[in-house]
Amino acid sequence: MHRLAQIVRRWRESALGRDLGRALLLFLLWRGVLFAFAFVAGSITTDRFPHGINHDWNGGWFWNGWARWDAGWYRDVVRYGYYVVPGYGESTVAFFPLYAYATKVLSYLTRNLLFAGLIVSNLSLVFSLFFLLRIGRRTFDEETVQRGLVYLLVFPTSFFFSAFYAEALFLLTTTAAFYYFLDERYFWCGIWGMLACLTRSSGVALFLAMAAGYFWNRRAHLSQMRPGALWLLLIPCGLLIFMLILKLTVGDPLAFSKVQAAWGRHLKFPLVTLWDEGRKLSFAVPRNAKNMDILGGQVVSVLFLIVPLFLIGKVDVSLILYSLLLVLIPLSTGRVLSIPRFAAPIFPAFFALAYRVKSRRFEQLFITACALLLGFYTMQYFNQYWAN
Repeated sequence: MHRLAQIVRRWRESALGRDLGRALLLFLLWRGVLFAFAFVAGSITTDRFPHGINHDWNGGWFWNGWARWDAGWYRDVVRYGYYVVPGYGESTVAFFPLYAYATKVLSYLTRNLLFAGLIVSNLSLVFSLFFLLRIGRRTFDEETVQRGLVYLLVFPTSFFFSAFYAEALFLLTTTAAFYYFLDERYFWCGIWGMLACLTRSSGVALFLAMAAGYFWNRRAHLSQMRPGALWLLLIPCGLLIFMLILKLTVGDPLAFSKVQAAWGRHLKFPLVTLWDEGRKLSFAVPRNAKNMDILGGQVVSVLFLIVPLFLIGKVDVSLILYSLLLVLIPLSTGRVLSIPRFAAPIFPAFFALAYRVKSRRFEQLFITACALLLGFYTMQYFNQYWAN
C-alpha cells in the first residue's frame, strides 16, 4: 500500500500528472456547472417531444437529454451500419465512423450505448484540455493559456463536447495531431490526423494546413526537408478508409458527399454563401428561429475568419490556416447552418482571443455573455429544440 502511495505521489508531482490533473480540474469545474444547470433546467422546463423522437436511449430523462438530433444518426451507424436511400436522401453515410465505432466498442463494457457515447465524449474533452495546455505553453504564458481554455469551455456551443456527438473526439484528435506536429514527431501526428479524418470530413483541413505550414516554414531552406514529414500523408488516409468502408457497405465511396444535398448543401464559394444566406434574413419577423440560426451562423463565421489572424507572426502558420479552413470548408457547402457548432473545436481562435484581450472588464462581459448563451443553447438542445 505504501509503495502504491509513493507511485501515485510521484505521478502527481510529474509534469504529466500535473497537466492531466489541471485538465481534469477544468473539466470538473465547467462541466459540473453545465450538468447541474441542465438538470435544473430540464426539471423545470418542458420537453418538446415528451413521448416522441430521440427517446429510445435507455438512459433516463437526464442522460437522454444529451442525445438529440444528429446523435440519432450516430446511434443508427452503430445499430444498422451504413446505408443509402433512393435518391440519396438523408442517411447514415453522412456521418464519419470513428465516434460511432469507438462508442460501439465501449458499449460492450457499459452495456448501454448512450453511456458509452457520453464517456467517449467527456473523456475526449479531458484529454483535449491536456493537449491544449501543452500546445498553448509553446507560445503563451500560463495565464493566457488558462484563459484560452476557459473561453473554449464557455463558448455557447461547447455543450456539444459533452453530448452524444463527435465534437469532443474531433477536438482530441486534432489537438493531439497538432501537439506532435509542432514537436516534429510526424508519425504520431499522422496517426492522430488520420483518426481526425475518420471523425469528421473537416479533418482534411489538418493535412492541408500542416502540409502548407511545413513548406512555408522551410521555404528558404529546402535542405531542412526531412523524409519523416512524409508520415503526414497518413492524415488523408482516414478519408480513404471511410471511402473504402462505404464502397464495401453501400457500393459508393463518395456517398458521404452525395448525400449532403439532402441537407440542402451544395458546393459554393464561401463568400457567396455568406451573401446568399444574408439575403434570407428577415428582420421584419424577429421571432423567427431560422432567422436567428442564419444570423448566428454568419456572425460566428465572420468572427472566426478574423480572430485567428491576430496570431500572425505569433504561432506556426499551420494553426492559422487550420482555423480558417475549419470555417471555409463548411461555408463552401452553401449554408451557415451548424457553423457555431463546427467552430467550437477551433482552438487557435480561443488562444488568439486570450492573447489579444487585455481588458478585464471586456473579458468579464464576454464570459458572462457566452455563459448565458451556453445555458440557453443547452436548455434548447436538452428539450429537443434545434441548437445549431
